[in-house]
Amino acid sequence: MSATTRIAFSVGLAFTAAACGSSEVPAKQMAKSESAIRAASEVGAQDNPQASLHLKMAKDSYTQAQAASKNGEQETAERLLEKAEADAELALVLTRKEQSAAKAAAEQAKEQGQPNQ
Repeated sequence: MSATTRIAFSVGLAFTAAACGSSEVPAKQMAKSESAIRAASEVGAQDNPQASLHLKMAKDSYTQAQAASKNGEQETAERLLEKAEADAELALVLTRKEQSAAKAAAEQAKEQGQPNQ
């Protein structure tokens, strides 16, 4: 094999490796978004109208990211995963805020000797 052939072969391998490496979104990023969605679901985001909307948007973005990744659209997939994670985190915060307010109201009612509503 001549030096030119070896260089061409090496360059070809490098491009192939780069293409394969970028054709799918990193599993870590997918897992992070999926984890945020799961956390929001586990605290009951689906039971809070506002949080439920953000949870649905997170799930939709995650599904779209999977499709984009399969189509080789890594940048789009990464952007959608970031959006999914942000929406899921917002759903989680909204749910916790509502739960905290409900708990505070229940404690206040208990202190005042009123039955919980």
